[in-house]
Amino acid sequence: MEQEIITALHLPAGFTVTAHAGAFDTPDNSLESVKTILKNKCELLETDVSFRPDGTPVLIHKGDPDADEGVLFADVLRLIAEDPVIRMNLDLKSVRNLPQIDRLLREYGLFERAFFTGVGEDWIRQVRSESAVPTFLNAEPDKKTGKDPEKLQALADKIRTLGAVGLNSHYSAVTPLCGEILHKNGLLLSVWTANDKPAIRRCLAARPDNITSRHPDLVAQVCLDESKKSCKVIK
Repeated sequence: MEQEIITALHLPAGFTVTAHAGAFDTPDNSLESVKTILKNKCELLETDVSFRPDGTPVLIHKGDPDADEGVLFADVLRLIAEDPVIRMNLDLKSVRNLPQIDRLLREYGLFERAFFTGVGEDWIRQVRSESAVPTFLNAEPDKKTGKDPEKLQALADKIRTLGAVGLNSHYSAVTPLCGEILHKNGLLLSVWTANDKPAIRRCLAARPDNITSRHPDLVAQVCLDESKKSCKVIK
């Protein structure tokens, strides 16, 4: 009797998929989007986070929203707190009042379930000094860097020196060598935003720790398809 064994993809332990703000064809940074992502039992949800002029954190893809713009971050946390496991990828659009983010996350018991992305070199020192939330450094290695072990090692050294937990990059900028060197240095790799099968397959080749997508269900399907390609049949 033959038995089919589907081998797992060679992905890092703890590999996750982030549902991008507006996943499942919902409006970006809306309560509807958050509710839909929660309903679909996603592992992670992404929200763009900024601050109104008075420092109130809100969900909006804008660095300087007006006093009446954006969905209150606190309202979103109330919804998320009802789910026992989902985590948050907080894509910062401003660093105006970071201590308030930490305070609200702790108030709703969600501090251990959040990390920051959207943080470039211009913000990273301020973020690390004003918040205890784990932070990815946003950077996009160029084509030469992506194939050069020494340059990638220099990037890894910079990420560690800046106090970040890993690299957050557009999927088109990462290579398998990039993922390999980051992991050798104890760093994580998060990639965005892979929304179709070719993009997702390209991401998987770099062995990321996280993929952000507007179609998290498609990422799951591609992972399954790629696993089946490497299945073995034993007797």
